[in-house]
Amino acid sequence: MGLISYLLKLFKFKPGWNGTPEIFLAMVVEMQSQNNPEYAVHEVLQWGEVMQKVIKVNFKPFKDFPDLLQNGVPDFSMVEKLRGKLAEVKQRTTLKKAIYGEHADLGDDDVMKSNSAGAVFARNMVKDLSDYIQFPEDDQHVIDKLKRDE
Repeated sequence: MGLISYLLKLFKFKPGWNGTPEIFLAMVVEMQSQNNPEYAVHEVLQWGEVMQKVIKVNFKPFKDFPDLLQNGVPDFSMVEKLRGKLAEVKQRTTLKKAIYGEHADLGDDDVMKSNSAGAVFARNMVKDLSDYIQFPEDDQHVIDKLKRDE
């Protein structure tokens, strides 16, 4: 995993966005709203800019992200599915902790330890985003450990 990660960084490979520009817009709006519950255009633009640094996006028929934000209609279908999956994982995690204790082995529900494709992708995404975003100090320590373990 470390060698592949190193080679991808060396060639500056970015994963490509397979969804529509409108779904990408919804994802960025959701991220901004999770960061700050009050909608702010400049924050959405900043999040869009950061996300484009780690994900290659084709905005056609829009010119670029600001054009998409101004003229597009966010498609929240994927965001709603993601919210449902996150709620399901949280319920499973809460149940496991209630049954087995606070320090229970969460298995694949533990994004930090799971080797599932989704967990690996999530860890890599956060590591990539940490080059552009200042996370809270406690979270940054975890991210720094992830980077050292590459």
